[in-house]
Amino acid sequence: MTVESSGGFRPVVTDPPPRRANEETRVREQLANERTLLAWARTAITFIALGFGVSRFDVFLRELRASNGHESGPSAAFSAAIGIVFVLAGMLTAAAGVIRYFHGRRQIEEATFEAPFWPYLVLTLLMCAVGLSLLLYLVVDVARS
Repeated sequence: MTVESSGGFRPVVTDPPPRRANEETRVREQLANERTLLAWARTAITFIALGFGVSRFDVFLRELRASNGHESGPSAAFSAAIGIVFVLAGMLTAAAGVIRYFHGRRQIEEATFEAPFWPYLVLTLLMCAVGLSLLLYLVVDVARS
């Protein structure tokens, strides 16, 4: 607030010029875009951590089978391959998230934002592929047990 004198004894109180509504909207959209990038990053980290866990889980299963006197299940190469698929899915998810972030940022600045469908299609296909690979791993493990 600014206090100005009107020439007499009464001061005139004026408010600062209001922020443009477009500026507030742009800031809000940029922050939402950053939150979306963080969601993509969390998903990528989850894929990568799960890939590492799957590839190391085979060691646990072999030890468990050996202690129970069962023959071995699927080879370590199979679980390592599934783990690699998960890690690659995580890396692809991270890359897609960054690409989507910069694309959205440019569109927000130019006021031409249109929500793309491809990142969600890619993520859904990745999740389906990873889910199918885990299902295949479990089927093979049960069949050999």
